[in-house]
Amino acid sequence: MQAGAEIDGFTIGERVHRGGMATLWSVTHPGITVPLLMKVPLTSEGEDPAAIVSFEMEQMILPRLSGPHVPACFGTGDFERQAYVVMERIPGQTLYKRLGELPMPYEEVRVIGGKVATALASLHRQNVIHHDIKPSSIMFRERGEAVLIDFGLSHHRHLPDLLQEEFRLPYGTAPYMAPERLLGVRDDPRSDLFSLGVLLYFFSTGVRPFGETESLRGMRRRLWRDPYPPRELKPDYPRWLQEIVLRCLEIDPPRAIRPRRSLPSISAIPIR
Repeated sequence: MQAGAEIDGFTIGERVHRGGMATLWSVTHPGITVPLLMKVPLTSEGEDPAAIVSFEMEQMILPRLSGPHVPACFGTGDFERQAYVVMERIPGQTLYKRLGELPMPYEEVRVIGGKVATALASLHRQNVIHHDIKPSSIMFRERGEAVLIDFGLSHHRHLPDLLQEEFRLPYGTAPYMAPERLLGVRDDPRSDLFSLGVLLYFFSTGVRPFGETESLRGMRRRLWRDPYPPRELKPDYPRWLQEIVLRCLEIDPPRAIRPRRSLPSISAIPIR
């Protein structure tokens, strides 16, 4: 892959980013006016096989999604010739770039939480669970809507779950991973709400509710150990925000926040 090459009518431009599983290229197409990105998996010998499987999942899921909360998909290529996904290029940076600003003001956390919750509700209505909600998978359009990116670990209710079929261990970002994921559960939308709760806790306190552990043993502690209530860390922490965050992080399903109902109302709650 190099600048100037052409694949299925897409002309390759500059390399935008090289990650652990894929490379992003700027591309153009004579029939498409919006800015585009081409995502190409790393397929050389020695690469993690999960990278290939997760890319296949993204190829299956992204074209089936619609609405302002996901990048529009404009084409895919198979592995026999050149695997790729071409998608709308969302301007700006991910929330990851704002980690240096933590902890954020409560009002800003409220706004971010409401927008991401709305995006998750839209995703869940389309039968998809993201399974990797974290700062680097969230962007915002110029109009303000949250956009979710990176669907390689996602689950679609009506498609084969290749990750669950091929791999025994859970894949995801350890500090944000819901406890049921450690038990092999991939079909519960509340897994995304748990991850959002971790993000809200982190962005409003500056610390992660379950620490920085990367080991399975460390992650399993969240199956029975509750995080410190945010008000124990910050006495001025709003009670309403603490209630929302802790309900997102609740292990007991009857007490946990249900998707599509309670969480999007975050954006309507005033600071008090």
